[in-house]
Amino acid sequence: ALAEEQRWQPALWRAVLDTLAPEQRAATRPDLHRQVLERLDDPAFTPERVARRIVVFGMSHIPGPTLETLAGLARHSQVMLAVPNPCRFHWGDIMEGRELLRARRRRHPLRQGVELAELPLEDLHLHAHPLLAAWGRQGRDFIRQLDDFDDSVATSQRFPSLRIDLFDEQEESAATPLLTRVQQRIRDLEPLDPDRDSPPLAEDDRSIMFHLAHSPVRELEVLHDQLLGLLAGPDLNPRDIVVMVPDVQLMAPAIRAVFGQYPRQDRRHIPFDIADLSARASSPVVSAIEWLLRLPGQRCGLSELVDLLEVPAVAHRFGIEAEQLPQLAQWMGGAGIRWGLHAGQREQLDLAACGEQNSAWFGLQRMLLGYATGSLAELAQASGWQGIEPYAEVGGLDAELAGSLAHLLQALTQWWQHSTQSASPADWCERARWLLAALFKPVDELDTQAIAALDEGLSAWRTACDQAGFVQQAPLAALRQGWLEALEVPRLEQRFRAGGVTFCTLMPMRAIPFQVVCLLGMNDGDYPRRAMRSDFDLMGQPGQFRPGDRSRQHDDRQLMLEALLSARRLLYISWTGRSVRDNSPQPPSVLVSQLRDYLAAAWGPEAVAQRTTAHPLQPFSRRYFEAGSELLTYAREWRSAHDAADLAGAALAGQSMALSGQEPDLAVALTLERLARFLRNPVKTFFRERLSVSFWSPQQEPGDTEAFGFDGLQQYQLLQQQIQHWPAPQAGVELSALIARKLDGLRRSGALPMQGLGQLKQQELQATLEAMGRAWQQAGQDFPQPDARLAVEFEHQGLLLRDWIDPVYRNDAGERAWLRLESGKLTDGKKKPMPRADKLVAAWLVSLLAAACDQRLHGRVVGQDGVLEIEPMDTKSASAGLQCLFELWLLGMREPLPLPLKTGLAVARDIKEDGSSDPAKTYEGSGDAFNDSMAEVNDMCLARLYPDFEALLAARTEDGAGLQELAERLYVPLLDWAARHVSARLHA
Repeated sequence: ALAEEQRWQPALWRAVLDTLAPEQRAATRPDLHRQVLERLDDPAFTPERVARRIVVFGMSHIPGPTLETLAGLARHSQVMLAVPNPCRFHWGDIMEGRELLRARRRRHPLRQGVELAELPLEDLHLHAHPLLAAWGRQGRDFIRQLDDFDDSVATSQRFPSLRIDLFDEQEESAATPLLTRVQQRIRDLEPLDPDRDSPPLAEDDRSIMFHLAHSPVRELEVLHDQLLGLLAGPDLNPRDIVVMVPDVQLMAPAIRAVFGQYPRQDRRHIPFDIADLSARASSPVVSAIEWLLRLPGQRCGLSELVDLLEVPAVAHRFGIEAEQLPQLAQWMGGAGIRWGLHAGQREQLDLAACGEQNSAWFGLQRMLLGYATGSLAELAQASGWQGIEPYAEVGGLDAELAGSLAHLLQALTQWWQHSTQSASPADWCERARWLLAALFKPVDELDTQAIAALDEGLSAWRTACDQAGFVQQAPLAALRQGWLEALEVPRLEQRFRAGGVTFCTLMPMRAIPFQVVCLLGMNDGDYPRRAMRSDFDLMGQPGQFRPGDRSRQHDDRQLMLEALLSARRLLYISWTGRSVRDNSPQPPSVLVSQLRDYLAAAWGPEAVAQRTTAHPLQPFSRRYFEAGSELLTYAREWRSAHDAADLAGAALAGQSMALSGQEPDLAVALTLERLARFLRNPVKTFFRERLSVSFWSPQQEPGDTEAFGFDGLQQYQLLQQQIQHWPAPQAGVELSALIARKLDGLRRSGALPMQGLGQLKQQELQATLEAMGRAWQQAGQDFPQPDARLAVEFEHQGLLLRDWIDPVYRNDAGERAWLRLESGKLTDGKKKPMPRADKLVAAWLVSLLAAACDQRLHGRVVGQDGVLEIEPMDTKSASAGLQCLFELWLLGMREPLPLPLKTGLAVARDIKEDGSSDPAKTYEGSGDAFNDSMAEVNDMCLARLYPDFEALLAARTEDGAGLQELAERLYVPLLDWAARHVSARLHA
């Protein structure tokens, strides 16, 4: 009986029926079914249009009403059902729910005469196969439903020579593979008996295999290597292999990446086909059309435009080669394109206040003007050209890309205008065909097929509209829904087996025998797949589920059983068995665990262990190439890389264990910049100068949003762009006007926020730059006379530093000073500004070197927030300091020094101030997402050697020095110098 809270459903159904006219009620599915059965039962019915024979093949589930209809048709035609049945004995009573299926008759005999229906459920394991009981509920329900319509006795009497039940009669032997033995025991309904005297398995039997990987991509890479090994034999072809996954739509990109990486002429190429893909997932052309059909509501971000250009048929239409796309995408981002086609499209989105800035047309105009004029002359920079700031990067042979982009944006604008106006189906078809012609030009056969399918789908929608008499004006949504739905209608040419390895989704009706059946992605939680039921779904209510009702959980168990029975030679199962992050074990699907448990109980745990392979995280792991390894790979490129590394290692075998015994080349003189780079990051300098290794970090993409504000790095970069062309402080140039012109150009380039927020940011930058400008000009007034640059030279232990100190200025008292502009912040603290030691490395070196060369030299550094004034040092202490730095440089060129700049300074402050800093937090971060982005461990060089603070603290140099000793030698003197010789003051 229905629960009280669900009884509204039949009441609602009866109320709906009461509102229908008799002819409408007759069109409901229950009434149609009743009418069909009554017609078939009518003795006067003459089956003129009914086929003489109806064959239903390979169905593992048929709804009850359909079975009733087939039974009615059987009175007038021969109806044959070819049904896959895993067991030749009666097995419908081996699981719970059997009381709901008390059949009047049954086709199959009882195994050993045991009436399973009379046994209690807790004793069924002694008489039934555990996998059949665990996975076969849906198949059991179907077989028992068929029993109600099948009179096997009458059929045998009418056709005594006809063989109805067809089962393989092969018996188990020593040569029988494990897969076949499992199938035979399911066929014979044999319970699990660990004491059974079974022939031993062959040593080389691998008819069931389990593979563990770290990710879906690794699963596919492993599968590719395993299939190459299988296909090396003469009697297996790619079309004999099926690979089933829980959702092929999600796996399709990885499948194409792994199996499509080798060209056809490469012997490692395996032909493949992906079934069950929707039209929009199988072709980038269809995906692009879907995006275009939503254009009026699209934000048209930079990434979306780039994605559209990356569709080969679109790029081909506008004459853009694949290798030119990165250059065009870089120009689009650099020209300020962020989102929106133009101001009109933004206005339609109720964002008219955003104007034209950072739209696609905004960036295109900058690109075209930059190509035509280059950088504008100084006088024209005040207002640009008609308010447009040129983007001068466009040039050279690739400049035609800007023209291609212009044609694309023109076509998109025209389609946007069409798509915002309602039209009749005939007009929409005309517009849609214009869209196909204007934006797409096929590159290969797949593109041609996709465009042809789109045209057919358009014709089908037009035909449906004509048949319905629909000629009214309709919005774009009508075209979108009708056109895309027409593409999803299955067609005869959508083949399941296309001649290569078939990838598909685990779906019903896939019980097709294949030589090799592979199941990938069999992870816990991914399979059996979860089905979200509505609260009012009666099949989900306790006691309401009936035999024959569909259930995703039961479907997936039945699919696992069908996969096991369909494999003829090999059942291959893989899952993500290890975490890609920490290598922790991850369980497989409960169905895989049940299969493994059954194999272990029947043939011993060692049988399962021998058939289970755990693969490394990377495909280039050395484990694949070690002698005697059971791991298999055909990626000869990785072997070549390992062989080259082995040869390099052998060449270095005669040298020391590290670079500690190898002196650096002292013939090349040091410069101030090289030494400063070393002091800021000794580890990075070691990698670059001694090992010729540069850690490259990908450039951050511009993104799809305009600027709303700037973080510290962005502020630094903006200020650096503004001050890099400032004249000398004594030049007498009016910096305020120069700053205003530069910032106006910055605003016209789209680098500042829009509208009022941008004006506020421009005013803020102007105030900062003017304060810097006043301090810069004040420095010029304090030291008004340009002086000759200083040639400096210092030598210690055979190491020579030779460079120039420039620019140098002199005041009326004869004092000399070097002046420098910095765009970063130079001070800490508000009330009493203190110099930031991490910003003083270069200034410290200049001061040391000048004093060591007996040159009395002041210093003045103007930064974003204030000014640092540096007093000269004495020659003796400067020479001693430089000697220490030279010794550290020599040591740091032999081996990396565990001495990050900010962490080392924190340790140095601890030494001087007795524990006021936290070096661990400086190196690793504090757990706060914002602050952790500034942690020093994020530096790739440091992370490579010292992944955490403990590793950094434990590191030692060849002379036994660690972080504390090195910080005391290097950064304590820096702090002492800053305290004695450097004073800071904030801008007024």
